[in-house]
Amino acid sequence: MKEHFLKKIKLHGPITVSDYMSDCLLAPKHGYYNKNNVIGAKGDFITSPEISQIFGELIGLAFIDYYYKCKKPNFPILVDLGGGNGTMMKDALRATNQIDKILSEKIKPIFIESSSSLIKKQKFNVPNSQSYNDINKIPNGFSMLYANEFFDALPTHQFIKINNNWHERLIDINSNNDLQFIYDKNPSPYETILPEYLKNNQIIEFSPATINIITSIIKRILEQGGIFLIIDYALNKEDNFGSLQAVKDHKYINPLLEPGKCDLSTKVDFKLIIKIAKELKANVFGPIKQKDFLKNLGINIRCKQLIKNNPDKKDLILNGCNRLTSEKEMGSLFNAMVITSSKSIHPAGF
Repeated sequence: MKEHFLKKIKLHGPITVSDYMSDCLLAPKHGYYNKNNVIGAKGDFITSPEISQIFGELIGLAFIDYYYKCKKPNFPILVDLGGGNGTMMKDALRATNQIDKILSEKIKPIFIESSSSLIKKQKFNVPNSQSYNDINKIPNGFSMLYANEFFDALPTHQFIKINNNWHERLIDINSNNDLQFIYDKNPSPYETILPEYLKNNQIIEFSPATINIITSIIKRILEQGGIFLIIDYALNKEDNFGSLQAVKDHKYINPLLEPGKCDLSTKVDFKLIIKIAKELKANVFGPIKQKDFLKNLGINIRCKQLIKNNPDKKDLILNGCNRLTSEKEMGSLFNAMVITSSKSIHPAGF
């Protein structure tokens, strides 16, 4: 991938951070997500569904609860945006089947995924699933959508303030033939639409892809009914210099050091998502910390049940629950938020 970028920059000039993220993660042959075993204990990073089956189970049951409260509308669809290995969908459907087998047979499981490698794993874990690389291809129906660590991986532009103007941050080649950050000499045309509440920062991150996807999904659930759950890293005041990060072997590294061989991400601007949802007249619940969301859904009760049925795995089960809810682990690192179509129905967990 480094050779790819060297050639690209020499031919066409410096590239945006957004283009860099897109190529690094999704290039057909050498993109990070098209490689095997990137997610999990043996990969570079681990997600909540891979830590404990309880995560997917609770979210599946929360969606069933909302579906029942909506009086069981026709054509239920369960959609996982960026579904990883398919573990979360598998756990959610198993929990659904234990509660309502008829509903389990009705639900159409769908993955929104661009990685051919991950699509194969998702199909293995959920054989009756369908995969699309475009949310607009999702069939009509009552949509129950979730995005766990999805928006943090979408291509994001960065802007840096120079003499009271915002210039796009770019990636170029230095004298040692290594990648380096520079900035466009001309102020960016995006300057007029960058969020005002971020303009005290040294670096602003802005993702048009996030805006487009959020808008499309909200319009969908307002028209056809449904619920949309987002769980992700949240942008905060401490991210004054931006939040672009790279992870390899469960450790942070320089984002420009090993393109295509590490996971790239940025934190998610929940304020912007809330603003879009409210402008479209959707209902927003949260954001709240993941630890509070999971505790509200009954993670401690489910943990005790699992231990009772699997006493020999007590330590493993407790460790998983702790990682999901601890202040020092993922409990405060992630925020959870729900967007719904119904004003009168309160979603579980909030």
